[in-house]
Amino acid sequence: MFGDDTVHLTSACVCVYPSPEQFLAYYVGLVPSGYYAVFESRDRVAFIYFTLRSLGLFVAISVVITVKKYVDSVLYITWRQLMCRALHRLYFSGINYYSINILRGTIDNPDQRMAQDVDKLCFTLASITIKVIIAPFQIGYYTYKTYDRTGWMGTLAVYSFFLVATVANKLVMSPIVKYVMEQEKREGDFRFKHMQVRVDAESIAFQASSAVESFKTNNSLDRLILAQQNLFDRQILLNLIGKFFDYLGSIVSYLAIAVPILGGKFGADEDISPIVSAYSFVCMYLVFSLTSLMDLSNQVVLLSGVTHRVAQLAEHLMQLQCDWDTSSIQACSSFTNIIHNMRRHPGCNSSSEASKHLLESPSENESEVTTIDGDQTSLSVAFILRDVDICPPGSSQLLVTNLHLDVVRGENLLIMGPSSSGKSSVLRVLRGLWPATRGTVAHDFPPGPKTVLFLPQKPLLTNGSLIEQVIYPLRLDPHHPLTREACDEITELLNTLHLQGLLSRTGDLYTDPNWNWNDALSPGEMQRVSFLRLLYHCPQFALLDEATSALSLDVEEQVYNACLARNITLVSVGHRHSLFKYHTTLLTLDGAGGWSKEPITNPAADESAQ
Repeated sequence: MFGDDTVHLTSACVCVYPSPEQFLAYYVGLVPSGYYAVFESRDRVAFIYFTLRSLGLFVAISVVITVKKYVDSVLYITWRQLMCRALHRLYFSGINYYSINILRGTIDNPDQRMAQDVDKLCFTLASITIKVIIAPFQIGYYTYKTYDRTGWMGTLAVYSFFLVATVANKLVMSPIVKYVMEQEKREGDFRFKHMQVRVDAESIAFQASSAVESFKTNNSLDRLILAQQNLFDRQILLNLIGKFFDYLGSIVSYLAIAVPILGGKFGADEDISPIVSAYSFVCMYLVFSLTSLMDLSNQVVLLSGVTHRVAQLAEHLMQLQCDWDTSSIQACSSFTNIIHNMRRHPGCNSSSEASKHLLESPSENESEVTTIDGDQTSLSVAFILRDVDICPPGSSQLLVTNLHLDVVRGENLLIMGPSSSGKSSVLRVLRGLWPATRGTVAHDFPPGPKTVLFLPQKPLLTNGSLIEQVIYPLRLDPHHPLTREACDEITELLNTLHLQGLLSRTGDLYTDPNWNWNDALSPGEMQRVSFLRLLYHCPQFALLDEATSALSLDVEEQVYNACLARNITLVSVGHRHSLFKYHTTLLTLDGAGGWSKEPITNPAADESAQ
């Protein structure tokens, strides 16, 4: 959004800003004492000149303060963009977004931390940054002016006041940070509950469960209100001390100027009204400069709380990234060693035989990591599992034990078993979403939907146009639209899958309907759009997790036959016995950790027997 020139210009404004503002503020502050002198002299010409001069000062300082506000705003949105993009790089790296939301619950509301907490952090930081940058110049200048007019005693009085006020604020402020963090957590929980109701609105309406959801939402609200009340209760003393020292500062300034006045520095016949006005302005501005730092205490408390939450998220994501990189390297190395064994042992006709040699004699290049090119991947194996135990993350319940499995080109695998037996868990392990509790999971293939494509149990439809749904997970480049041939292919697939009505509803392939696709389409339509995506990309391997559960048998037959006609190797999870005829191998899970694998020799007989 912002180029380097904008950032550099903003930084320059921050650096040079203190000089003109403080110069103008000083002379604006002397305007009242100047009018005292003009009125005493009763000089009309001097009055007109001084008024015009004062108006010029007011215009100038208004411009400077406006620039300051603008610089604050640019800093805020620039920092927010940079910080959010940095967190997004970590969040969308590997499967961090899945791990932090599904597998690990140590970080609450990561979405709130990236959206709301970063916003508060950057806004608060931008609002206090210029104040903190200006403070040394401002305090130094008015310290000199105060010393010049009141001597060391007046200056010492002002600084003693500030020291006492700072210590008092520090003692009260420190315990409040944890209550800010708790309030932010409850804010996220409350927002998430409303999002949950929005996403599941139809299911709630079908089950007439609005009373239960209202009760749960109000409970979330009550926890938020309690957290806010606890925070406000502890801010009372902080606000009291802050306001007390704000008002006390005005008395301190008069105590400072009392030293030269009551000490006899001015004669009895001398008019001291302009002098008192000028001296009090200098002293009060020094007090103001010091107390303005102290007044930042509430903002510092908020900044400390949200900074801790954002830093905690960043640290957690970086740790997840390290874990993901390590596991990916290990998997890639294992796969590469099996491929190397297939090459070193010409008698090996399968990855199973090659893996035996690997277990018998470890590869000399065990730590070497190479990329398997497209030709090597297409020759045989996409995934290899050896002695794999599968447990849900954070649980010791064994779903599958000692699993041996090769996913090879041309062998269509059907995974069946009772509910909760671990069928989808096998796909999660293949994809790398879940780590294997024991054993080796080896896989490596060029990234992209042309090699391996997963169709999850819940169809994934993103925001955007119809063509963006089809080419997902690729991104549509507005400057390089799809070719006419590709668009014709998509239109033909829409007709094949009986989805031509979507074109009339959206207008055309490229028009964004600005609706939630999950709400606009039925479950069957969403699954057909998923298969439309699969047939368009035509990958070498497709892993389907009950991807036809909402389709009729005739549509199921149509989409599976289309996949087979395109030589897509299928790994399907399902319950329907009609799936037998599209697969060559059956993997059966018994729900107690056991498994069996057998060829499907007579699909029609197996289907009727079931």
